[in-house]
Amino acid sequence: MKKGAILFLFVVLAFVIFSAPSFADSVDKATDAMQEGQDMMDKGKKMMDMKDAEVMEATVTCIQVDQGGTLTSLTEFEECTGTMVVVTADKSAAVVAPKAKSKAMKGGKQTVAGELAGHTRGYILASASALDDKGASQTVEGTIVCLLPNYEDGTVQPVVATSPCGEHGQHLHVVKTKSGQVYALHGTEDAIKKLEATSDRKNVSLEGKILGEQGAWVLYVN
Repeated sequence: MKKGAILFLFVVLAFVIFSAPSFADSVDKATDAMQEGQDMMDKGKKMMDMKDAEVMEATVTCIQVDQGGTLTSLTEFEECTGTMVVVTADKSAAVVAPKAKSKAMKGGKQTVAGELAGHTRGYILASASALDDKGASQTVEGTIVCLLPNYEDGTVQPVVATSPCGEHGQHLHVVKTKSGQVYALHGTEDAIKKLEATSDRKNVSLEGKILGEQGAWVLYVN
C-alpha cells in the first residue's frame, strides 16, 4: 500500500509540474484574446463615431486677444487661447468644436477630419456629440466680432461691424469680453440671423449655454 500511495503521489506531482506551464500559457492566451477583443470593440466604436466624418483640406486659424487687448487672427501659433477656425478649400468656414479640437492641431494649411454641423450662418467642425454637453445658461458681456473669411488664402479677418452684417455673406461670429475671453457664437439659424440684423455690437449681453474649454469656448445662443 505504501509503495502504491507513493507511486500515485509521484504521478500526481509529475502531472502538476508538467501541466503548470501549459496552464500559464492558457491564461496568457486567454488574456491576449480578451485584449484583442477589447481593441476590436474600441476600433469599432471609433469607426462608428467617425462614420459621418469628412476629410478636408483647410487652413486653421486662431482668433485670440493679443497683449494689447486687440483681437488678432493667427495662422502660426503654438497654443490657441481663443477660438480655432477652419476655412476649407470648398469655401466654407467653421468653428472647431471642443471635442474636435486636437492639441496636435496647429495653424496653417493641413488636412482635418470631422463632421460639419450647423448651417451656413454658423458651421461648426464637430464630432456627432460635440454640442450635446452644454452647461447651465449664463450671460456673457462683450463685443460681437464678425470673422470674415478670405477664401483665396484661407485666412479670417476679425471685424467689428457698425451696421447689420448679414450682407457680408456666410461668416462666423465671436464675442470678446473685457477680460480677453473669446467665445465662438453658435445657435439656430434664426438666432444667428437675429444677431446679424442688429447694429448693437459693443457692450452687448448675450444669454446662452457655454460648452468647451480654454481655446474652444462656444456660447450657444437661443
